[in-house]
Amino acid sequence: MKKSKYSVVLLAFFQLVLLVFVLAQYLLQHPVQPAETSKHLIILGSFAGSIALNVFIVARMVKVYEKEALLSAREAMAQSLVSLAGSIKVQNQDFNLYIEEISNLIQQERWDDLASHLENICNKITFLNNVLKVDNAIIGALLKAKVSEADVKRIRLDIDISASLAGLGPKAVDLARIIGNLVDNAFDAVLPLEEPERIVSVKIHRTGPLLQLEVSNRGPAIDPGTLKKIFEPGYTTKGEGHSGLGLHIVKTLAEKLMGTVRVYSDGTNGTRFVVMLPGM
Repeated sequence: MKKSKYSVVLLAFFQLVLLVFVLAQYLLQHPVQPAETSKHLIILGSFAGSIALNVFIVARMVKVYEKEALLSAREAMAQSLVSLAGSIKVQNQDFNLYIEEISNLIQQERWDDLASHLENICNKITFLNNVLKVDNAIIGALLKAKVSEADVKRIRLDIDISASLAGLGPKAVDLARIIGNLVDNAFDAVLPLEEPERIVSVKIHRTGPLLQLEVSNRGPAIDPGTLKKIFEPGYTTKGEGHSGLGLHIVKTLAEKLMGTVRVYSDGTNGTRFVVMLPGM
């Protein structure tokens, strides 16, 4: 596995410190003598050149990683916009179906069914409006898209957010990717179940100084052997069409944010992923 950008920059920084230390030690142990001025100048010039080169390399590495982070953020935003566009398309289709159904019920004078149908529509609108109250545009757009996707797949998606997400800044992109991958994984887990059992829950709250994200589903329990490998890159039990990278990405992003991810699974409560993130 490639070294993380942080470890590489840290290594370069330590090399720089080491060069400065060696130079200081050399100057202390070898006072400049008039007869050896040219020799000392060559040595000092070599040290100075090495230090300057090291500083240049570190600066270039920082710029490269900043560019990579920006590209990653744009990619994640583009994915969110694609999901949102798909969500709007689905909602437009649903709206047409709702209008058609209302028209049919009125023509047939099925007033009780009409009242029930309108109540169902109002509940969905209220739920979507509550999701849109998330005080972070990126997280809100993602959750809105997932709500629409859940509706199409006949999955009940419960969302409970009690923590403010307004101050996440660039970290919101990584958190959105974590949420998206965990929710997608939960959707895959419950799709084989009967419709009443397709339940996925997303909770975001604070535990002391930590931001806690929980994504759970009522799907079948994961066996202990699979639990040990679930975050490995490329590992999947879903067959063709799945890369096995979703949960590995979740773990990588959680560690990037200096956090942790844990998974709990049993036959009674289903499966629950818990991500703990500091400084959010």
